[in-house]
Amino acid sequence: MISKESLRPIVKEQMEILALPSWIDRTIHPDIDKYSGSSALIVKGIRRCGKSTLMRQVMEKKFKEEYWYFNFDDERIGKFGAADFQALMEVFDELFPGRSALFLDEIQNVPEWELFVNRILREGKKVFITGSNATLLSKELGTRMTGRHVDIELFPFSFKEYLAAKKFSIDSHQTYTTKEMSLLEKHFLEYLSIGGMPEAVLTGNGAMLQQIMGDIIQKDILYRYALRKPLELRSFIQFLLGNISNRFTYRAISNNFGIKSYQTIQKYIQYAEETYLLFTVNRFEHKAKLFDKNPKKIYCYDNGIAIRNSTGLVENKGALLENVVAIELKRRGKNIYYHTNRNGTETDFIALNPTNPKERDVIQVCFSVENPLTMLREEKAIIQTLHELNQKKGVILSLHAEEIKRIDGKEIHYVPVWKWLLS
Repeated sequence: MISKESLRPIVKEQMEILALPSWIDRTIHPDIDKYSGSSALIVKGIRRCGKSTLMRQVMEKKFKEEYWYFNFDDERIGKFGAADFQALMEVFDELFPGRSALFLDEIQNVPEWELFVNRILREGKKVFITGSNATLLSKELGTRMTGRHVDIELFPFSFKEYLAAKKFSIDSHQTYTTKEMSLLEKHFLEYLSIGGMPEAVLTGNGAMLQQIMGDIIQKDILYRYALRKPLELRSFIQFLLGNISNRFTYRAISNNFGIKSYQTIQKYIQYAEETYLLFTVNRFEHKAKLFDKNPKKIYCYDNGIAIRNSTGLVENKGALLENVVAIELKRRGKNIYYHTNRNGTETDFIALNPTNPKERDVIQVCFSVENPLTMLREEKAIIQTLHELNQKKGVILSLHAEEIKRIDGKEIHYVPVWKWLLS
């Protein structure tokens, strides 16, 4: 157990750090504004994507100084267990008495934290939690806190947030001048390669993106799951990062990468997904039972992380552009798939509205369609998909093109990707 004497200086230091000014406001999710305090609000996302900054916004907006804060991702409390929560609460009350809101950073590091949070909620306190591991949505959480938690995913900076960080003011409904469009395109190309991790964007320190992946692998995967082959895991994840937007099967990875066990491959991918490093996309099927039988596509939650931790990807603008679109669709809450047509062509994204699955966005992504043959290829693929899925309209996202075409009874909207991101 950790003594109160050991906890006091840590609590005080962490509370003082919060007094430092934050760099940039994040777009606060509407569910946070609606938070009433009857349930724990859980903000999840990849390490250092701005969850603590978002919590600081909530603190300042809703509670002024009437809150307690503790970050469990601190090497000084590495042995913190469920039995230490009572001591922590006593230290809070001694140093900062009478407060009613509790903010807990990276709490998934503590076993059985759900029991403590349940108790605090029963006492009438408001509880905000962050975590960088999707196991916060585990069966255990659902069993112990049924109906007592609201979950929100936070992503790295969107393009709009990136522009705000760069002090570039825009109105998403305005008509852009030629100069503004040129500047926006320039910023977008930087965003394409830098990504949206707040520290990398604000400081220009791209090296920290390698540190983030190192922390995810070491702290969130190797340590948590007691894996015995760290070099194999690192090489495997680097391999996946270098192949974002590509289809894969367990058999192909086994043949090309030398891991014989499909179960091991599946677990490695699962760990990468749980820590918000990678996500997979299924092929669109009308029958759900076919999803797991088809090749999946792999994407990374941040372009900068993918580039910094793989080789050759920086040159693959098409894959990077597709990755940005995949992230944005997830940010918008869409259920996303790719589609393979009966003639063998492919459309990059079928994006479904989870509350109305019949509402489908059909999206093709191509870095440049200036070559007429390239444009024709992309149009043929998306038109075939529109026919097969009985949809009227599709969108082709590229760097420059902007027009509307009507072909074979279908409507094709060419939209510059930076403009789509701001829409």
